[in-house]
Amino acid sequence: MTTDRSTPEGDIRERIAAARKKLGKDLVVLAHYYQNIDIVRSADFVGDSLQLARIASEQREAGSIVFCAVSFMAEMARILCETRQKVFHPEPSAKCPLAEMAVIDDVERAWKLLTATGRHLMPVVYVNSRADLKAFCGKNGGFVCTSANAKKAMEYVLSRGAVPFFFPDENLGRNTAHAMGISDDEIFLWDPFEDISDTGVPDIAAKKAILWRGFCYVHVAFRPSDIEQARKTHGEINVIVHPECTPDVVGLADYAGSTSYIKSTVETAAAGTKWAIGTEVNFVNCLKADNPDKLIVPLRECECRDMSHVTLLKFLTVLENILEGKGQPEVTVDPEDSRYAKVALERMLAIT
Repeated sequence: MTTDRSTPEGDIRERIAAARKKLGKDLVVLAHYYQNIDIVRSADFVGDSLQLARIASEQREAGSIVFCAVSFMAEMARILCETRQKVFHPEPSAKCPLAEMAVIDDVERAWKLLTATGRHLMPVVYVNSRADLKAFCGKNGGFVCTSANAKKAMEYVLSRGAVPFFFPDENLGRNTAHAMGISDDEIFLWDPFEDISDTGVPDIAAKKAILWRGFCYVHVAFRPSDIEQARKTHGEINVIVHPECTPDVVGLADYAGSTSYIKSTVETAAAGTKWAIGTEVNFVNCLKADNPDKLIVPLRECECRDMSHVTLLKFLTVLENILEGKGQPEVTVDPEDSRYAKVALERMLAIT
């Protein structure tokens, strides 16, 4: 069947449901919380990066896996699933800008200079990263982490007498370090745009964590003034934010945690409570729809534009191509990168 932008959404939803029914157990659909609410409602599993990594690693029956998110998450499924399974992404060009803020050449250069200081370092890459960076960690005794387990990852590294080299999200790394009692004076920030090789690496002997200068454009948009305004408007309101927000925002919030933490905290809260949520607005709107007994508002309306590139129409096209046996691009990862990235992802799942 043909589809174009003029196809009514109601028809698209009906055709998605029909295709899903015909494909049955040979299809699994994974979706991130930040996806459009209609895609979320059509998925078999919805979660944050950690939850979806676990789920992807457990899929054995389905021949086809469709991952509705940004590209690094679909790559993660490709790495963790069995080679016989096909992984599809409705919009391969939907990249995570944060994941593009660290590239392998810059990371390898930083690693060479930092390890030359004699410090025992262990690389920890945030899941919002390219497959080759996950592979780098697999090759160098490190692992992947998500916002849900960043603290456990840092604690694991420190318990081994090592210094975490955490990339590419500075705010998640800094907020995690603060939660562990590590001060800014004990953190070294690596800036990939500074030519440190010309001047030599500064003294890092007293540093307990090394972070990379990178950020999520959605979460750095929140400001302390947003929290002040929410409390002024709604009075006794709970403010809960994602740890990719800046430390000043996290410091003013009542709660901070991963997307799954935010979801469980709000869902289990008492009826009638008020919540201002500092994270991606599609997720906030889903929470609002699912919890009508609470007042839920976005701290600010911030959408992940890249997640929004995955549309119902593109999702339907992938499903009907699978159903009709039409060729379409699959998610692929370089075999060597996949091998070592899987090592890093399995280490993450083992310690959390």
